[in-house]
Amino acid sequence: MIKGIAFASVYTTDFAVAYKFYSEALGLEKQFDMGDNACFFSLSDDSGLYLQGGNKPCEHNHDTQRCGFVLSVDSAGEWHGRLKAAGVRFVHDEPLHMGDENYWFQFYDPTGNILEILGSK
Repeated sequence: MIKGIAFASVYTTDFAVAYKFYSEALGLEKQFDMGDNACFFSLSDDSGLYLQGGNKPCEHNHDTQRCGFVLSVDSAGEWHGRLKAAGVRFVHDEPLHMGDENYWFQFYDPTGNILEILGSK
């Protein structure tokens, strides 16, 4: 039986550019290096994000088939504003109300991967 998701993985063309974005714009803290072109970020006590560079590019549009993951935050609105100020490209112009107190939006990392955020307004 599957118990859950251990960590998310991001495969990118340019490790240095992606590392800067994930560490600075998203504020993730590197837990350890995994060779010259990869690292592991800790997200919480029981999950993380693996980042690997040196991959071939492919086109991702908001309406193409792909896997994704959603980052949980306190305020989707605050994160949308923070990323907008950092010049990030969005799929959604503003967080979408998903019911109850949940708001969600998608955005692109600097190498074209689509990421998602979920939180309160």
